[in-house]
Amino acid sequence: MSLQGVILDRPEGGILKNPVIKKLVAIVASTLMLVTVAGCTPAPEVPRDLASYQSQVLDWKKCADSLLLPKGQRSDIFNTEDVDCATVLAPAVYTGSQTTQDFKIQLMRLSKASGQEPVGTIFINPGGPGGSGVEQLQWSAFPAELLAKFDVVGFDPRGVGASTLADGKEIKCSDKLDYATYFLGEPTPANEQEARSNDEPSDAYYKDCSERNPLWWTLSTDHVVDDLELLRSVVTGDQDLNFIGTSYGTTIAGMYVTKYPERVGKIVLDSPTTVDDDSVESAIVDAKAMEKRLENYLAEYAKHAKITKEQAWERLLEIRQLADDDKIYGFAGIKPGPQDLGMVSSEALLTRGILALSYMPEADAIVEFNAALDDLYNYSWNGRFEWYGFNLDGYDANKLEGSSLNAKKFVRSNEFEIMSIVNTMDYSPEPETAAEREENYKLIKAAAPKWYQLGSDASGYVSFDESDTLSWDSIAREDSKIPDPPTKPLARSNNSGKQLLIIGATREAVTPFSFSEDTAKLLKSPLIAVDSATHGPAAGYNIPCLNKVLLEFFTTDKAVKSQSCPGN
Repeated sequence: MSLQGVILDRPEGGILKNPVIKKLVAIVASTLMLVTVAGCTPAPEVPRDLASYQSQVLDWKKCADSLLLPKGQRSDIFNTEDVDCATVLAPAVYTGSQTTQDFKIQLMRLSKASGQEPVGTIFINPGGPGGSGVEQLQWSAFPAELLAKFDVVGFDPRGVGASTLADGKEIKCSDKLDYATYFLGEPTPANEQEARSNDEPSDAYYKDCSERNPLWWTLSTDHVVDDLELLRSVVTGDQDLNFIGTSYGTTIAGMYVTKYPERVGKIVLDSPTTVDDDSVESAIVDAKAMEKRLENYLAEYAKHAKITKEQAWERLLEIRQLADDDKIYGFAGIKPGPQDLGMVSSEALLTRGILALSYMPEADAIVEFNAALDDLYNYSWNGRFEWYGFNLDGYDANKLEGSSLNAKKFVRSNEFEIMSIVNTMDYSPEPETAAEREENYKLIKAAAPKWYQLGSDASGYVSFDESDTLSWDSIAREDSKIPDPPTKPLARSNNSGKQLLIIGATREAVTPFSFSEDTAKLLKSPLIAVDSATHGPAAGYNIPCLNKVLLEFFTTDKAVKSQSCPGN
């Protein structure tokens, strides 16, 4: 099993702030878990002097071994002799203090321009937030015709992967406190007492992480876009930006076009995130897409198990109840199960594993879903879903042996904290009333009844009261030194006069196709509709029709027309 090349996108409206609730797949949580906290908005600050940053001279040299993926995870076209690496210093903030510590942005450049000067440079970003562009460069099988004309530069956005603070410090939460939230508390509480069991591990996580990472709040898309403009200037001089963004990378792309329209070159948005300014409507669209995916899983499992689809659904609900009762087992838990059955698994990892399959091609996901449900039905074994859930959140699931929390030696990226921080600092809606939360809950339940039921307690208990647990949003609003997160979604526009290229898969669940349609209309650009359920169809570079469109877009001045492409 492998999630290599998976695009780790979480739509910007889906802000799951509680690290216990974060494991829950019920999308309604993103609408309801809002916190009311009084805060102060700092006065506008003057721009920083960027002259020293813009005048950096890059020292391209052989890439350190620590930046290279294992050979089995690289594409067939990747050769270490074709790449070099450099770093660029970027200010943590672009307004206000002239002395705030810098970030060190890691670049990796692939150059195969047939011994000639390349026509230009294409920057890439694989999504997340939290995905590594340096890694994407290594697993992407770019078309040879594209590499014959362009250098491709992968970069880790600030705080991601090798892009640390200038002193080498990562922005990362405690592995132990993060891991404990998968197994402590109740993701779907049956009463108020169980709901409160989430508070202690949640607050411990946020308090510890915010204290050890005082610049956490600078990880916003607005700052990443400013970093990208700095990279464009330092790496390519006067050339306009060429960029391929997938999933959350399309948020970066869309905001770059909005903020720097005069610097727009050839920009591709592959599986765009939502541009809807109605967070509830976006959540409903997401929920409907996941409902359809779940229905497909159940239909295929019914064929596999030679039962009816309704029986498949009842089987999954029975398993979910066993998970809620701590009666499923795996390899990753922190408490041994009875009679050598393994470690006690969790309801959170059952649902998180199902969500993780959405990032795979649907045919592969169905095979894994069937095998995982067989394991659970026959042996109460949740190891397969555990593996996918942990890998989705940045853990090396193959390293999670250990009979207790203290016995485990974690190998984990900071992908989840990056995702939750960026989403919060990009958009935190105004708090809703209890009545509004209840109404939105009903709307999502009606839109995706099975998906809702899978992520809810069998008791039907739901609390619409305000939560007083810590969150990135509450921490930001309580601290006068941190800007309040915006209460409106990021607004995008295209005043560049340039044609962008929008690509969407017609049957995917992570960023539904309607997001691509809305983006193409808003940004006045053609839409390539790919007949596929794969998230980020362009990122694999394995669809001939789509590669042909990409080559025409980047290598000619012809206007691309909206069209359809068969999937792979």
